[in-house]
Amino acid sequence: MSSGAVDPLSDIAAICRRHDLWFHVDGAYGAFAATVANAPVDLLALSEADSVTVDPHKWLYTPLEAGCVLVRDPRHLRDAFAYHPPYYRFSDEVINYFDSGLQNSRGFRALKVWLALKHVGRQGCVQMISDDIRLAEAFFTLVEARPELDALSHGLSIVCFRYVPPDLRSQLGEPEVESYLNRLNEDLLARVERSGKAFFSNAVLGGVYALRLCIVNFRTSLEDIEMLPALVARLGASADAELRPEVTATQDAARPTLRTSR
Repeated sequence: MSSGAVDPLSDIAAICRRHDLWFHVDGAYGAFAATVANAPVDLLALSEADSVTVDPHKWLYTPLEAGCVLVRDPRHLRDAFAYHPPYYRFSDEVINYFDSGLQNSRGFRALKVWLALKHVGRQGCVQMISDDIRLAEAFFTLVEARPELDALSHGLSIVCFRYVPPDLRSQLGEPEVESYLNRLNEDLLARVERSGKAFFSNAVLGGVYALRLCIVNFRTSLEDIEMLPALVARLGASADAELRPEVTATQDAARPTLRTSR
């Protein structure tokens, strides 16, 4: 989820069949991408799952909150959850959703999902998801082109990256520098949010603190994406100018760790 990576679902499905195991896929965010032409091949193995969870409020453009579980054989849900005490007087001629999960009383969450699908249709959703993936690809390319930005990963509509001051690039991998970069990018994330120009989340990939762009809004445009690298570079430089002296002042003078070439 953090990076948009997709597990090798086909291989997992084969193991489950071999050992007679239930094959469940958490597709809360990414499962919807299986509908698009440029989807990762591994997502096609969703068709082999016994159950899949999806969150329409993540990548089906539906307001919070709307979660769903899809089951190949719905009888398994009824066997697990159905309970009919004497005071339950409900018709068996309709679908009683309390027979399919732990929750009895519930709001009509499905209405907003149904309305969204009626409004744009399946093809509309496929088009918007495809657009999000293309925008993420474009952003990853823009990040790669900026010397002060590190493009760390790209999957589906998610890009993880970080800001690296140019004079520290030659010291990447050194523990003290990596620690400082983590702190710097955490501070940078807050600055981007306070700017009101964009909202990133974060991810930690192999100990590296990263800014995480996740495009799940059909209003996001190429113009929005193109302005982000310059925004991050400007705010990153500002954050570094403030944090570097503070960090340097607390270091052991006999063991300087943040060498600069400024």
